[in-house]
Amino acid sequence: MEKCLYDGKVLYAYQVLRDFEFEQKIRKCQTLTCCDCGASVFFRHGKQRAECFAHRHKEECRYGDYCKKQSDIFKFIQRQLAPIMEKIATKHGFQLEEDVVIIQDHYTAFVIKTSSKKYAVDIIDYAATSSTLEKRKNLYEEQGYLYLQITVDKDIEEKPFSEREMAYFPVKFILNKSLNNTAIVIDEVQRKWSIYILDKTDLSEGVSGNPSWLENDTLAMPISIDEIDINSSGFYSLDSYKAYLDFCTQRKNRRESWFKAEHDHKDRQRKLAEESCKLAELVTQATMQQRETDEKAEIRRIHKLSGGYVGTKVRGEYEIFTLEQIATNRPSRNWLNEYTQQDFESYISEMQQFKYFGARMLFAKMCFITPMETSILLNLWSTLKTSDPQTADAIEFLMCKAGIHF
Repeated sequence: MEKCLYDGKVLYAYQVLRDFEFEQKIRKCQTLTCCDCGASVFFRHGKQRAECFAHRHKEECRYGDYCKKQSDIFKFIQRQLAPIMEKIATKHGFQLEEDVVIIQDHYTAFVIKTSSKKYAVDIIDYAATSSTLEKRKNLYEEQGYLYLQITVDKDIEEKPFSEREMAYFPVKFILNKSLNNTAIVIDEVQRKWSIYILDKTDLSEGVSGNPSWLENDTLAMPISIDEIDINSSGFYSLDSYKAYLDFCTQRKNRRESWFKAEHDHKDRQRKLAEESCKLAELVTQATMQQRETDEKAEIRRIHKLSGGYVGTKVRGEYEIFTLEQIATNRPSRNWLNEYTQQDFESYISEMQQFKYFGARMLFAKMCFITPMETSILLNLWSTLKTSDPQTADAIEFLMCKAGIHF
């Protein structure tokens, strides 16, 4: 057992070892009694046994049974914490008690209180269930206690990690339920101490994916048990709190850097897309130009061989029309608008490329030409006689067939 009554006052086992003379006196004392059942107890301590009190005779004792059932790691934590809790109580003027029954059928490891503040400190195993923790927290709070816990963990973290990915619920529970989102943990095997502090700032808005700076929302760092203190929100460590502020700043800075990188990435992607579109347009233009060049070359070749004007492709073969064929296909009515000089030049240009459409449209207009249009055509024809005699001869042939006098 961790405590007994000595001269009507509670005496803790760790206090006995502070002075050899006092230890010798307690070892001889016959008036030590159990805090629970009142039976006689004695002090025990040696190389193989940590300091404790034990009943002189086998007794039915609730507190004695409770102490026997505690695991080695539980006893280790309680004995390591006892002088720390005493130091904290002395520093802040608190009253300290150990192994206190506040809620039914449960001993609270440490109780620290004044007339206005009360803290209940439990040592929690990593296997504790959600219902147990929630029920215990509610019962403490009903009696005005701020619930604190020291948690036994496996493979404790010593660098930032994701609270969401935590394997053991008790740590997640205290990180989310404590006023300062802080957990004090101890490794079950290595018995090293660490402190976790959860940053609950929501940095996810506008963020896609799960970047490490967003996922790793919990600071973790090793601490010495001597660093632990208590304020109105619970356990804390001054050095770790400073590190936590830096950690929060770094997360915000990394978020800003992430957004800048995303903006830069999107900007690069946009520019690449624009360049790709421009390249595609250039390729399309080059393809069309090449196709047009090839078509012109093919039409020139066909005209050179046949002397005719080339129409559309039918089943892979170009239609070919002679000037005689074009002139015999006289329209029965005037279905064309009045031609401007630009219109004439456009159709003449097609004739110069030996295209049937240009010759056909010129002849159709010649059949129903107005005096103004005749003047424009004759001026153009006169110029062509010098610059392109071949086309001028073809136009002259069509004018004759259409009945235009010149």
